[in-house]
Amino acid sequence: MNEVKKTQETYTKIAASYAEAWQDRGTIRPHLAQFADLVGVGGLVFDVGCGPGFDAAVLQTHQLRTVGLDYNWQMMHTGRSQLTQPIDFTQIDMRRLPLPANCANGLWVCASLLHIPRTDVPATLREFYRVLQPGGILYLSVKQGDGSQWAEQSYGHTAARFYTFWQPDSFDTALETAVFHIIDGWIDNTPRNNWIVRLAQKR
Repeated sequence: MNEVKKTQETYTKIAASYAEAWQDRGTIRPHLAQFADLVGVGGLVFDVGCGPGFDAAVLQTHQLRTVGLDYNWQMMHTGRSQLTQPIDFTQIDMRRLPLPANCANGLWVCASLLHIPRTDVPATLREFYRVLQPGGILYLSVKQGDGSQWAEQSYGHTAARFYTFWQPDSFDTALETAVFHIIDGWIDNTPRNNWIVRLAQKR
C-alpha cells in the first residue's frame, strides 16, 4: 500500500474541514516568530507540507519570501481562497523536492513529515539538507510515540491518514545522521498529542 498516496487522497476529501479547523494559528505563532528571527528578514522560505498555507502567510508577515509546497492540490486551492494575501503554491512530493541545491534560507516542516514512512525519512532529510543554504534553518514537528499507524477517521470523514511516530532520541539521531546541527528543541504537550519540535541548521 502506498501510504503517502492514500493519505494525499484523504486530504482531498477533508481539505475544507481541515482548513476550517486550523485557520487560527495562535498556538503556533511563537514557533513561527522564532523561526523567522533565525532565518532573518528577506530570507527565502519554503513551507513544506503547507496544507492551506496558513503558516506561510504568517511567515510572510515577518518579511520573509514564502512559498507553500504540498502534495495535495485541493488543500492549497482551499487555502488560496481563504488567505487575505497572495501566496505562491507549488504541488510537490517532499521526498523529491524540485528545487536547486542551496536555494533556501529556511524550511518550515510543521506536522507534515509525520505522514512519511520511516524508511523514506533519511532520504527526505537529505533532500532538506540539499536545498538549504549553508546556515539555513530547518523547523520540524512530529508526533511523539512508537511505530506507525493508520487513523481511519479524519475531521468527521471516514478517510484514512498514515502516521509515523517518533521518540526524541531517535528523531534527533535521524537529524544528526543527515548532518543537521540541532540548535533548539522541546516537547509541546497538547490535549490530544505530544509534539516533538526541533530547530536545526545546515552547517
